[in-house]
Order: sequence, then C-alpha cells, then structure tokens
Amino acid sequence: MKKQLKYLVCPLNWGLGHASRMIPVVNDLLKQGNKVILGGDGDALRLMSNEFPDLQTVSIPDVEVRLGHKTICWSLLGLVPKMIYSSFREHCILKRLIKCTAIDVVIADNRYGLWNKKIKSIFVTHQLMLKLPKALKILEYPVHLLIKMAVARFDTCWVPDYADRQNSLSGDLSHKYALPRNTTFIGPLSRFAQAKQVSTDRSFKVVAVLSGPEPLRSELEEELRAVLSHSHASALIVQGKPSERKQYTTVGNITSVPHLDTLELRAILKKAHTVICRSGYSSIMDLEYFKSKAILIPTPGQTEQEYLALHLTHKHLTINQTDVKVQLINYL
Repeated sequence: MKKQLKYLVCPLNWGLGHASRMIPVVNDLLKQGNKVILGGDGDALRLMSNEFPDLQTVSIPDVEVRLGHKTICWSLLGLVPKMIYSSFREHCILKRLIKCTAIDVVIADNRYGLWNKKIKSIFVTHQLMLKLPKALKILEYPVHLLIKMAVARFDTCWVPDYADRQNSLSGDLSHKYALPRNTTFIGPLSRFAQAKQVSTDRSFKVVAVLSGPEPLRSELEEELRAVLSHSHASALIVQGKPSERKQYTTVGNITSVPHLDTLELRAILKKAHTVICRSGYSSIMDLEYFKSKAILIPTPGQTEQEYLALHLTHKHLTINQTDVKVQLINYL
C-alpha cells in the first residue's frame, strides 16, 4: 500500500490566482489518500478554506500589496526588502511546522522561503523571468539569474504550462531563458477541470470576475458598473472578496456577489456570452480549460499581465483599464 503523506500547500496572496490554481492540486492529493494542510494569508487562504472547509489551516504571513497607477514601478521596488524579509520569516515558520506537524512535502506557489532540506520541497511558478518596466528592462536577465538561484533550493519546480513554446500560455515568462535543472512542465492548472457539472437557474450575458490588489480592483469594479449600467445586457460581477458573506445583490441589470465557489462559478461561466477578467495567469488557464474567448483587462502597471494580454491577442480581446468606458461599450 502506498504510504500516506502529509502535504503543506501554500500559495502567494497576490490576488486570488495563486490560490485558485492550487485547488486542483489539493483535490489530486486528497484523491490519492494524502493529508493536506492549507497554508497562507488573507484572501488566498480564505478562498482555499472555503473550498476545503474540513482541512486544517495555518497562517503563514505574506507581503501586503497595494498598487496605484502612478507609482507602481517604485511600489514594486519598495516591495523587494519586504519580500526578502517575508521569505526569511516563512522559512522559519516552515521549520517550526515540520517539527510540530510532521509534514512530508511542501508545495509552495511563489513562496520562495518555503523550502527545507529535511522534506521534499516543490515550487510552483509560471514566472521564471520577470517582465520589468522599460526603465528597468536591463535588469531582466540578472533578475532571472536570481530567480534560478532561489528556485534551485527546491527539489522540484513545477511550471503550469505547456512545454512546447509554440503552444505556451506564459510565453517568455517560462521559455525565454535557460530553465533551472529541476523544472518540470505539468500543463495548465484550472480549478474548473475537476469540478462536477452542476446546473444553475442563474444566467447572465456578461460575467466579470474581478481580483487583484487594491485600489485597482475597486476602481475597475466602478468603471465596469458605469459601462454595464448603460447596456441592456444582464450582467454579473463576481467581486473577488472571499472574506465577505456570499449574497447576490441586484440593481437594475447588474447583479453582484462577493465570491462564488468553484462549482457555481463554473456553471455560470459556461452559460455566459461574454467573460471579462484580468489577464492574470490563473484566469488565462481557466479560459484555456473552457476554450473560450474573453475580454482581458490587465492590471495597470503590472508588466506580467500587460505582457500576457499582448502575448495572447490571438486568443482574446484586450482593453486597457484607462479605456474601459470608451472601448468596452463596443463589445456589449
């Protein structure tokens, strides 16, 4: 009989994407008869806890991110010392957890400090190079080398993408430079892939799924409401707030809900005529599962999302957040 292992699964708390793509990983581990502890911080941990209410959770603090339009480049630079401190802190937390919970394996989604030589450590990322703002473009390759050094501390690096560059969803982010030796491409991860098919009476022509750092998330929600209210289309805004109680609220043709579990969201998305979302990588993997075309609105100043939207123009439409009120009305 295969030995039952105890896993710690911990995603980064930058938006909900890192947590959502860990849902199919946790499902697989549980189906194989393993024990799973959910680690993390903020909304990311709440999302996973909502999906797996019976699993033990442990708080592993993360860096709080708030990004504005004008200062995003310097905001990201300012996060560097905080991220280094956060990695050191989570490394120490993992040491304590290994002693008190007998963890066998840790799966860390972009949590660079969650490695330990006493257990198997798996790192999950689609960003083995960072797309930097133009002013910092010269630093992309040196930063890539630093990422390789950090990833090398882990036993394995899982890249949730296709190994074939031609079919790659992440493009340069995982294919531009030489990869760490411990890299394995595992294919796209979508929380909807293993979800049971359920029916729903709710049906909307337009479904907008929001996520990402504040205040940009709230600003996009306000802009979408302004545009959608002038259309005759029935619309749903999933606000990306797993900490709030799930309750549908309808004003005019727009319905909003703080969050939806995987099964209900899957059923609603399958019925939708138009899907609007960020060009975050997890959202892109979900769209790949549905084989559907969407309207992507990159988070302003987030070079990764701006690059992914440009890279996937053959699959999806792209609108800048600053042009939402002008351009989106043409598609509704």
